[in-house]
Amino acid sequence: MGLYFYNSLAKLIASYSYRELRYTPNHPLRIPRVSLLLEFLKAMELLGDEEWVESRPAHWEELTLFHEEEYLLALQRADQEGRVSKEVRERFHIGTIENPVSPAMWRGSLLATGSSVQAVQLFLEGNLAFNPAGGMHHAYPSRANGFCFINDPAVAINYLKQKGYRKILYIDLDAHHCDGVQDGFYEDDEVFVLSLHQSPEYAFPFNRGFLEERGRGIGKGYNLNIPLPKGINDSEFLYALEKALELVKDVFEPEVYVLQLGTDTLKEDYLSKFELSNWGFLKAFMLVKDAFGEGIYLGGGGYHPIALARAWALIWCELSKREIPKFLTPKAKEVLLKVDFEEFEEEDRSYMFERLLDEPREGEVRQEVKDTLDRAKVLVYS
Repeated sequence: MGLYFYNSLAKLIASYSYRELRYTPNHPLRIPRVSLLLEFLKAMELLGDEEWVESRPAHWEELTLFHEEEYLLALQRADQEGRVSKEVRERFHIGTIENPVSPAMWRGSLLATGSSVQAVQLFLEGNLAFNPAGGMHHAYPSRANGFCFINDPAVAINYLKQKGYRKILYIDLDAHHCDGVQDGFYEDDEVFVLSLHQSPEYAFPFNRGFLEERGRGIGKGYNLNIPLPKGINDSEFLYALEKALELVKDVFEPEVYVLQLGTDTLKEDYLSKFELSNWGFLKAFMLVKDAFGEGIYLGGGGYHPIALARAWALIWCELSKREIPKFLTPKAKEVLLKVDFEEFEEEDRSYMFERLLDEPREGEVRQEVKDTLDRAKVLVYS
């Protein structure tokens, strides 16, 4: 089982346009992400011109594969006017502190979503495609949520359905649960949603992502959440992922899968309580590929720009079949050092400017983690 493209080309869908499509000052997503990754890969000499695909905005008919037109029109109007009324803010959650009016809200989201459709199209043509701007998994059909305005993973899934796929697996490795994607396909037996994330007992979205949420109606049994405790190390995350993938393989045989690769699971990221190294992050990616072959790859959360660029660079090395460089080039180090970002923790981060691949952060797999996977097994087979 699984798709293996032995002679395919790896394609990175990205754009420097994101430099001008930022969130508001002091927002966690104000940081450079995709444009920084492009600069970093170029400085590391890891990206050829033939591998880079320029992002394009999503078309209206692609957006409406998941979103309601009235909501999309409200986003478009807010972008044009630079403000929203109280009614629009309360109804669509646009213009809040969490989901502010900014160039990222509409134009940035259009570009990210169009890029996810491009990733699907390139994959269906036999390429390996990665859209780091994608993975905005919190948005709902008619409201913004969790920094997300347009749910590009859901659009990509429905685009695959439009192309005739009836067994689609969505895997989410972001530190935060994919509530928008889960709820969008909660009563659907053609889409299996698997998410490993911080437990909603202590982390956003707080009201979604519990183990007992297994789907509804004909979708019952097609949703699997693995909520995890604080302080998850590489050993624990990889243990949980491997067990979860085994469970999915036993009950669902996908024709294609979409993988969300949020980097906020990394220890350096201040918006999560996980402690993965980028070695563990890369191993998680490889575990999914070992289980299901090649898929469609999207970015996701990630609020430490330097940690994010390094982690996604590792994903790109694996996709493009490159050996991971041991050290950063002087030019790449310069690219990272000039990023305007203030650390939130007083720790020595000098290693991030010297090497690309970090030392593993392995450790004991706590009984709490084992118990969660044992409970998941009972639920899946019941």
